[in-house]
Amino acid sequence: MLQTASRPERAPDQSEPLDLGILATKIGAEAARHDAAGSFPAEGFAILAEAGLLSGPLLSAERMEDLLYLLAAVGRGDLNVGRIFEGHVNALQLIALFGSKAQESHYQAEARLGRIYGVWNTDAPGKPLMLEDGALVGAKNFASGVDGLSHAIVTVEEPEGRQMLIVPVDERPVDRSWWRPLGMKASGSHVVDFSGVEVAPEWFLGRPGDYVRQPWFSAGAIRFAAVQLGGAHAVLDAARAHLIRTGRADNPHQAHRLGEMALAIEGGYGWFARAAAAWCRGCLGTPAEAEQEQAIATANAMRLAIEKLAMDVLSTAERAVGAAGLMQPHPLERLDRDLRTYLRQPNPDGALTAVGEALAEERFVLGRPPHDIRCD
Repeated sequence: MLQTASRPERAPDQSEPLDLGILATKIGAEAARHDAAGSFPAEGFAILAEAGLLSGPLLSAERMEDLLYLLAAVGRGDLNVGRIFEGHVNALQLIALFGSKAQESHYQAEARLGRIYGVWNTDAPGKPLMLEDGALVGAKNFASGVDGLSHAIVTVEEPEGRQMLIVPVDERPVDRSWWRPLGMKASGSHVVDFSGVEVAPEWFLGRPGDYVRQPWFSAGAIRFAAVQLGGAHAVLDAARAHLIRTGRADNPHQAHRLGEMALAIEGGYGWFARAAAAWCRGCLGTPAEAEQEQAIATANAMRLAIEKLAMDVLSTAERAVGAAGLMQPHPLERLDRDLRTYLRQPNPDGALTAVGEALAEERFVLGRPPHDIRCD
């Protein structure tokens, strides 16, 4: 059953800056309950809707640095909400980049009413999604958020490349038996069968091959890396709260661990300005090839740097809290499972190889400031 955000968006008051810490706290309030039930985190999206954060300029490709901080705050509250919200943002950006003005206007308006979107590219094993005689045949898995989404951008393989389609997902057959993960249970990444769905002309988004068009395809990794950093920040929050509650925060060894985690998390936030600047130079307008390559290399480097620091934070937090943090209902138990699961993104080895190759060929320049430095 579809569970969209329950309230239409309230027009954001531009005079009131977002308090990202409060936003994260509100989104995380029901995280444990949805983890236990494996249910769609509807309250988190109702909070985003109430704050006017399901549509609008803040989610656009042009506001990338601000958007990265927003994604991190949502992930800090609940990685499951962050995972689905990142897909929603990706869908809106794909529609803005490759869709018609009518499509962009329509889906922005629907998002203001609380509609949530996803992007599902992975075919179900043995049942790849195909377009035959104007109808869909096959299924998608890793269909995150299916129980709360109104539409998803799905891909079908065509002779000229993968074609994107914006399809309604309500009332489609869903196989929930497959999703038995360690963490991220509430992301509901089930198998959805689209066989027999007649495709309407207005569902086509862009041209074949647009989905994997560079630099947008690879450089978009900075969005999920920001969500992951938020998850690591939540792990630090849980460890700090535990040490304060148990009167151990002033132990010099524990203080050392808190310091290590703080340096790691703040170092992760330091990537946002550089990655956003590389994105804006390499992905907006008509960028030069060198700027596009820099955007891709920076995104690969950022996702791997955040993966590494997040694993270090997990290890340090486990040592700080001890076995108590690995048992329910301690918050660290859930946060640990969610982050370890969400960190497993596709092709980390290929991304690291690409960073090394880009460095060797001077397509990835170290120490590059996020803006030009002038003498005057």
